[in-house]
Amino acid sequence: MTIKQSTVDDDKRALAFKALSEKKRIEIARYLQEQPDHNSCGEIARAMGMDKSNVTYHLKIMYDAGLIRYVREGQNKKIFLQEDQFQAILPGFLDSL
Repeated sequence: MTIKQSTVDDDKRALAFKALSEKKRIEIARYLQEQPDHNSCGEIARAMGMDKSNVTYHLKIMYDAGLIRYVREGQNKKIFLQEDQFQAILPGFLDSL
């Protein structure tokens, strides 16, 4: 994978690398890509065998890095990958999952 110069600044790139430096967060990204319809915190926790609080911790780091977004649906929040951010920062990364 080659990272070409882009308009994304190095601070955003560093945050993304830090967020993806943890294996669980890579697994969450993989899950969100493979299961776009089952993407609440509770569903992620059940599928991955993790506590909801642990998933929330990892999601916050991914959110702060701009790798995911939340969409409120009633009382629930759905979580989606920010695919455009992945493409800007790590072209081809999602395809490698």
